Amino acid sequence: MGTEIELQKIPEPIKAALREFLEDKRHYAMYIDVEANRLTTYIQHDITEELENCVFECTQQTKRHLSKEVDEEKIKESCQDSCFVEVTAVVNAMFDDIRTALFKYLNKYGIKHVWWEEGWEDVYRYLVVYIQIY
Repeated sequence: MGTEIELQKIPEPIKAALREFLEDKRHYAMYIDVEANRLTTYIQHDITEELENCVFECTQQTKRHLSKEVDEEKIKESCQDSCFVEVTAVVNAMFDDIRTALFKYLNKYGIKHVWWEEGWEDVYRYLVVYIQIY
């Protein structure tokens, strides 16, 4: 979370909401940037490891089912597409859960001036939430 000086600028209801969110979703890293009248939270997830594991497992499984000599690179290419779809679907659902939980706590503390953006950049899924500070 930000520096101690930055955190002092955050109104108590926002601190409480973020604290409860992080207690509930401990395994997600959240980075906070505090500006004059806006707090920005960043949550991101790199899918590289999950994608590599999926491709490895898919390749091994495919090789076990084929009786003839096969080109492992062709199998990996084939697995890459299906694994990308599978992994991104899981991560998208995970981020839906993260966003829902975060907004539950923000709503609980009456924090209304909030907007967000989310998406993918290469192998990174991200959620950026902006909270207006008065």
